[in-house]
Amino acid sequence: MKRIFFTIFFITIGISTLYAAPAELFGTSLIADISEQVSPSVVAIESVHYFRTRSFGSGDPFFDRFFSHLFEDDFRGYNNVIPQKGSGSGVVISKDGYLLTNEHVISSADEINVKFVDGKTFKAKIIGKDKTNDLAVLKLDTKEELTFIQMGDSENVRVGEWVIAIGNPFGLGSTVTAGVVSAIKRDLAVDKNTNYTGLIQTDASINPGNSGGALINSKGELIGINTAIMPSGQGIGFAIPVNRAKRIVGDLIKYGKVKKVSIGITLQTVTKELADYFDVPMKGLLISSVEEDSSAAESGLVPSDIIVSVDGQEVNDVSSFNSKLDKFSIGQKCRLKIYRKGKLSEITIKFKETKASQNILGIAVKTVDDELIEKYNLYIDQGCVVTDVVNGSPAYEIGLKKGDVILSIDKITTLNEKSFDNALKQLNKKNSTVLRIVRKDTVVRVLLSLK
Repeated sequence: MKRIFFTIFFITIGISTLYAAPAELFGTSLIADISEQVSPSVVAIESVHYFRTRSFGSGDPFFDRFFSHLFEDDFRGYNNVIPQKGSGSGVVISKDGYLLTNEHVISSADEINVKFVDGKTFKAKIIGKDKTNDLAVLKLDTKEELTFIQMGDSENVRVGEWVIAIGNPFGLGSTVTAGVVSAIKRDLAVDKNTNYTGLIQTDASINPGNSGGALINSKGELIGINTAIMPSGQGIGFAIPVNRAKRIVGDLIKYGKVKKVSIGITLQTVTKELADYFDVPMKGLLISSVEEDSSAAESGLVPSDIIVSVDGQEVNDVSSFNSKLDKFSIGQKCRLKIYRKGKLSEITIKFKETKASQNILGIAVKTVDDELIEKYNLYIDQGCVVTDVVNGSPAYEIGLKKGDVILSIDKITTLNEKSFDNALKQLNKKNSTVLRIVRKDTVVRVLLSLK
């Protein structure tokens, strides 16, 4: 139910906050000017999902009574089609018709219609979607050159900064409201399986139909995609930072899915005990292991190195480090400042694709060892532990999770990474496979579609 709630509600900024506006806003038409500039690029999205229900007869009572048993399933097909409509907003991000919106707006859509403020309507198709970050890219079926929104830099967004939210609910026209950024880098748990991180928080009033709308700065630049509200906190809304969206959009347009980057290291936060033992400052992240043939290994990183910063930005916990990596795409480079043997140095590292993105199942695994047993609280000491699941992959669709232990693939035992890779090679021409997995203290078999 929570997911439905977020689908039909959106973030707008409360007009009531305008009393505290900076002096330069009084007596000016800044908000109106920005609205006029941006509104042609904010669209209404209508998604249609067709439910199919069984028809249990021909319509002729006599025929049904005496002859329906002869036709079995062919007689009782899915003949009744019921359309269910949903609505949201979207943002045009290129002149050739690419749109950015929320994944939950179009998640189950069979048909998508897009309407502009001038009344023009177009069909759209899904290019790719990322459920983890609640983002999706659509492409309009048009050769017209469209007005689009310039993307800003959400890294420079400040608490207290004035922002404008623009949506196009139900195709009735633009709604424009204004307010401030009340917090940054906020996390929001929607349910036990959905957790959004690093969001922009605004003092937003809540209205239906504007999920996927634009959060704009005072320069008229896109800094966020409005995505969710906090039901328990009246007037609090959240937007996905545009810098995160930039990389995701690039991957979705190029590959149709998000490809996760990896440098191949295991990290732990430097504690006082570790700092004393290694005789280092009590900050940064200690590298406890480096994978062979990884980006980290190629760049010269070794266990016991301490990462202090990423591209000049300090990192003091694993979460902030991973969130910084999320901004990079495959093939890009970044600078890491490290502390090694009493000296600071800087290295350049080039990002590779994770193994999870490369294989047919969409998972990365490691052979069970003592460290993994402790990390995932495992009840078994053999097999391959799932350490990563790619959003939208076959494994993701059936609910495979980190910490699941795979014992076999199509009756081929997978007790280590080598046997796991060998089993994957047998799947190239198959449409489905059966995995035997251990989840906590239960052994189950799951059928996984490879189409």
